[in-house]
Amino acid sequence: MSPRVAAAQISHETNRFSVVLTDYAAFEASGLSVGEAIRPSLWGSNSEFGGFLAGAERHGLDLRPIVAVWATPSGLVTAEAIGRLTDLLVGGLERALADGPLDGVLLALHGAMVTETDHDGDAGLLEAVRRAVGPAVPIVATLDLHANVSKRMVAAADLLVGFDTYPHVDMAERGEEACAHLARLIRGEVRPTAALRKPPMLPTSQRMLTDRMPMRRLVERAHAMEEDPRVVNVTVSGGFPPADVPEAGFSVLVTTDDDPALAAELAEALAREAWDLRHGFLGGVTGWAEAVALIRDLGRGELPGSGPLVLVDIADNPWTGGPGDSAELVRFLLANKVAGAAVALVKDPETVAQARAVDPGATIEVRLGGKTDALHGEPLPVRAYVRLVSDGRYVNEGPMLAGVGVDLGPSAVLHCTSPEGGTPPVETLVTSRAETPIDLNVFRSHGIEPTRRTVLGLKGKGHFRASFEPISRRVALVEGPGITGADLSRLAFRHVRRPIWPLDPEAAYP
Repeated sequence: MSPRVAAAQISHETNRFSVVLTDYAAFEASGLSVGEAIRPSLWGSNSEFGGFLAGAERHGLDLRPIVAVWATPSGLVTAEAIGRLTDLLVGGLERALADGPLDGVLLALHGAMVTETDHDGDAGLLEAVRRAVGPAVPIVATLDLHANVSKRMVAAADLLVGFDTYPHVDMAERGEEACAHLARLIRGEVRPTAALRKPPMLPTSQRMLTDRMPMRRLVERAHAMEEDPRVVNVTVSGGFPPADVPEAGFSVLVTTDDDPALAAELAEALAREAWDLRHGFLGGVTGWAEAVALIRDLGRGELPGSGPLVLVDIADNPWTGGPGDSAELVRFLLANKVAGAAVALVKDPETVAQARAVDPGATIEVRLGGKTDALHGEPLPVRAYVRLVSDGRYVNEGPMLAGVGVDLGPSAVLHCTSPEGGTPPVETLVTSRAETPIDLNVFRSHGIEPTRRTVLGLKGKGHFRASFEPISRRVALVEGPGITGADLSRLAFRHVRRPIWPLDPEAAYP
């Protein structure tokens, strides 16, 4: 008989500085699947659950899907939301146990969830699973590369497996790896012993890309360590600063096969190297004046290469917890009279409703964006030609999250000009929900061919690179007003451990 394994995903990256609480409706809006409905929706997708499904088939596991859900990064997860999600998870486990013993559990977590009741929300989920299945059933969980790994997480799981790539193009691969490890645990072939090291580092993610320094070297070192047959897994996690929790920051987690001394030795060596390379995580942001110069060079034909110039506002990145409603990119492109520009996206349900109240082809006067709080810029007065309205749904082409559906809610493509006229229109995707545009289909599904635009405006930090960097002439990160940028001095941290670099330049790693 095949080993019976339960699998679940509950994932949220929490930005404690966001005023938008994450309630149960936010998880439902992102797409909540329960039980066997998960299998057809995520089969073949480049997601952790897609990897669980493929890995279970490969390793002969009888997989019982329980729940699969994630919510766009935002503020604290409400007590009601985490309570209902935990009940779904534990209730599914109890029903699976009623049919017979479980041999293992697979979980897809983020590692940076903060709730109203627990600053270490992922540990809370792991502990709930442990209580439900008992101490003898192995639990293997995947974590995002930006997890704030904690001692509680390590203690509650048998094995934690972090992503190896940023942008995260290895989600399914890590899910399959988790299945392979779980199969070995079920067969009694390994006895995991883990060592966690957390140098006092709180780097932001704009220079955490795993195909370039300094993260590339650390991941390469981790892979070299994994070639030792005594090593089960080495996870390097950059952390997520705006969670503002004591565990926030860089982590190295080494898991060996019953060799705690080796785990400690390797974890300490890799953490020390990360500390020595810490200054390589700083910078990488282009000033707005420099962006103006790039646009000028583009207009003169002096910017080498082909494809659009991609400008990315990192300060209102929905996948870091920004509200997505800053209009600063549109404001900048209008001020500089840029022709052939397209922006994805500005979350503004009020403006979408105005666009849907008229026929396509009509012109409306709107105040675009800037409606969530006072931290992401003022609303932008524009005259907008309504080119189309849509349901905001499409499927990612990939490579990141290939095959996974996206729902932006009711949306509209507006050709925005200044009310006074005299500016080329900026083609702007205005949505009802905040999402980070990581896929070319965010434009193509709305009738915009991104390769034919001179400038693309995006909101993001690094995930956009998987799809957009290959088509771009140049990528430039800019930082408008907001809570998700590289300048941590904008944020009033209250809970991170201190001293910690770079908030405290004098911080030391003894």
